[in-house]
Amino acid sequence: MIEIIIAIIGIAIIARFIPSFILLSRFAYPNAKFSAIPNTYIKEKEVARLLELKNLDDFKNNIVSRDFLIEGESIGEIQKSIDVSLAKIIKMAKDDSPPKVKLFYDAYLQKLDGENIKEMVRSIYEGEEIKKYEMFSEESSKLMNKLKKAEREEAEYILREHGFEVNFDMSIEEIEREIDKILLQKLKKVPLPNSCKKARDRFLNTIIDTMNIKTILRGKHYGLKNIEKSIIEGGWEIGEWQIKELLKIDSIPEIISMLEGTSYMACLRQEINNYEKEGVIALERALDSNLIKIAGDISNENPMGLGPGIRFVVEKEFEARNLKAIAKAIGEEMQEEAWKVMVVI
Repeated sequence: MIEIIIAIIGIAIIARFIPSFILLSRFAYPNAKFSAIPNTYIKEKEVARLLELKNLDDFKNNIVSRDFLIEGESIGEIQKSIDVSLAKIIKMAKDDSPPKVKLFYDAYLQKLDGENIKEMVRSIYEGEEIKKYEMFSEESSKLMNKLKKAEREEAEYILREHGFEVNFDMSIEEIEREIDKILLQKLKKVPLPNSCKKARDRFLNTIIDTMNIKTILRGKHYGLKNIEKSIIEGGWEIGEWQIKELLKIDSIPEIISMLEGTSYMACLRQEINNYEKEGVIALERALDSNLIKIAGDISNENPMGLGPGIRFVVEKEFEARNLKAIAKAIGEEMQEEAWKVMVVI
């Protein structure tokens, strides 16, 4: 009788944990693949090498990558090919990943569309014609096609239909921050296995921290008003009370000192001399580098789950950003200026 009870308990324990073991096993292949793919174009040495090139043909010929296929003759065409490559990379990550996390990559693709969505909305807001944009996600492509045909009044309804609670009585800054917030919320609402939620939440809340610190630093640097309207609720290391305290301070060095105890203070303090020379962009660059580092930490802490996928897409996003900046710098013969926006590790 005792043997039977023990056997039943053993079966129950095995049944309880089998789904978790199966899920972990499904991460083995994609995570090994993500780890094997290099992050070449966020390395300072490689970025420096590319910035020494003389023209766009040399640039195209010097990109040796199975990820980024560089095509086109003009700066715009080359940048478009980089965006297309990035979308393919993330779709590859999605296709290789377990079914239960595929929606994360769909939502991440839509997050990447944020800047283009904001540019479309700004064009409508200012009464200008909407350009055609290369969107990463199907959802954003549908939104663009609807907005291109819409009058100003109808555009508000279309935006709300797609989840963006905005109206054109708001300032453009408030509208843009609302778009950012909604895209992050979509990522946060993606249903995921419990074992993947902490990695996702730390990642998203770190993005919120980063965006809020950038908003405060830029606002104080340029003396902007109503900065608090551009703050996004949430965050991983910085609470609401700390945001309120930071908003009271006008001195950039004091703001950085107020971040003591967070992972953000060290990276910002290291750039304070560059801030004196370059302005707030030096601090924004430091925060972006810190985001890459934290994505790596998340990967190391969650090696058998979503962590390596998060690290992979973040690194590829910044590689694409660097490559686009390098192409523009070479095409306009402004290589020295490119270093201001480069994010390297």
